Amino acid sequence: MKYENERKYRILDKYIFKKLVSQAFDEWLILQWYDKNGLRTRLEIKKGKKVWTTNLKKEITKGLREEEEGFINEKEIDFDNLKSQRMVMKKRYLLNKDPEIVVDELLNPDSCIRYKKEFSEIMYLLEIEEKGKKVDLTKFLMDFLGDIFWKLEDLTYLDGYNNSDFAGEHECDLNKLIRM
Repeated sequence: MKYENERKYRILDKYIFKKLVSQAFDEWLILQWYDKNGLRTRLEIKKGKKVWTTNLKKEITKGLREEEEGFINEKEIDFDNLKSQRMVMKKRYLLNKDPEIVVDELLNPDSCIRYKKEFSEIMYLLEIEEKGKKVDLTKFLMDFLGDIFWKLEDLTYLDGYNNSDFAGEHECDLNKLIRM
């Protein structure tokens, strides 16, 4: 079991989003499904390569969670079961490795996902997470982003902004999405 220490922010406008992702040095597509017990099944598609993982998180305090994660073989995936689970789809942009700073752009192809929050509230999110070195995440992000930091809305201590909270029912063609 490992611990996840992170902070989460909403990027308030498309201009700031574009400015941030222009600094990204890597990007990939993520599809995530959540079952009724909170188990997350994730597919990451990066440069044509697919990686499947499962993950279970337990919140200790806001911003700090226990996390159990493992890799799974695509042959073990029950695609019919995924169709009945709530879903999130996003493009992830990596800005920094340690601590990890990512920008997530929520996607909704063909409006096939009914997110539980208004789409404009969750469309652009930024997360910073400890990976190896222990740092003051807020101070690091302030230094890293400069004036842009003050144009973000801190969501870390607010309910409803974890992916599992706003994941929605869907009618997506999973075969089409997985081939992306």
